[in-house]
Amino acid sequence: MTTLDWGLGSFETIAPQLHPAAREVVAVAGAVAGEHVVDVGCGTGSAALFAARPGVLVTGVDPAARLLEVAREQAVAAGRDVTFVAGEAARLPLADGQADVLISNFGLIFAPDPALAAAEITRVAAEAARIVYSAWLPGGPFGAINDAAAAAAAPVSGANPIANAFPWHDAVAAAGLFGHHGFEVAVHSRRLTFSVASPQVYWQEMFLEHPLGRMLAPLMEAKGLMGALEHNVMEVLERINEDPDSFRFTAPYVIVEARR
Repeated sequence: MTTLDWGLGSFETIAPQLHPAAREVVAVAGAVAGEHVVDVGCGTGSAALFAARPGVLVTGVDPAARLLEVAREQAVAAGRDVTFVAGEAARLPLADGQADVLISNFGLIFAPDPALAAAEITRVAAEAARIVYSAWLPGGPFGAINDAAAAAAAPVSGANPIANAFPWHDAVAAAGLFGHHGFEVAVHSRRLTFSVASPQVYWQEMFLEHPLGRMLAPLMEAKGLMGALEHNVMEVLERINEDPDSFRFTAPYVIVEARR
């Protein structure tokens, strides 16, 4: 399995499509003045910036140096006081019990070692902390897109860094991670709409500029498989399109909430 570099591509152009989910995560977490919020896998800092309210201390953590720079620039532009530091879910640069709220908008779900990530997150969690993250449901539009890409990439060994991913969306699986650390888990269903000008624009600006697309493209080009990849993905995009005049699809996801 290949390690995915989230600094590849232009994730900052994709992140705004995820803003509604980031707002939902922040709302469920319900941070108040005097609390410390930690955004795990913060990427360009969207959820961290939404959480940055008066009196709330916010720290964003991500392993991608380029995305952290983008996040800092966006914080300055928005006039938000947020600290962004290098780290990852399994190695958080925080002291024991330092975080009152830990959030993650489709970031924690890419942790390579879920058990280690859960242990680390609960280590830095304060006694009354809550953990809130979003996760895609299996199947649905993204499942179809990923399956189509995986089928084209099958001849490229180790090209899929999210193969056999942990079921972060599942209440039982999440309880298995956080339950023995003293947390009870609840799962809330949500839906997120993606909209761009056309399926071709999605292919060019969302798929190919996504870190996974940027990682996959040169491997596919080296094997002469880019045509097959585009054909497979475009076929799915045409099928899932909800708006014949442009391009829109709705993806189901969940917000997982763990509280002591």
